Amino acid sequence: MFDLVKLVGQVRARSDAGTATLIGRFQGAAFGYALAVTCDMHLAEDATQDAFVEAMRCIDQLDDPAAFPGWLRGIVRHCSHRALRRRQAAA
Repeated sequence: MFDLVKLVGQVRARSDAGTATLIGRFQGAAFGYALAVTCDMHLAEDATQDAFVEAMRCIDQLDDPAAFPGWLRGIVRHCSHRALRRRQAAA
């Protein structure tokens, strides 16, 4: 088991290795959730990428590092719905 609090601390310290490890640990779950929301592989990929960019940008706003999985899930949900709205607007 990995230490999530320590890993989030590394990301907050702008560690490239910590960021890569954190993304690697949660990439599959984030993509799976985005795919469940969008039902489209390409939209899910875009939403997952957008979610990680947003999460890394706002990581300092996360009060409890142990809450990262749920916090990321909320960001993925938001990015997934945004991707769906963009697709509808383009159609």
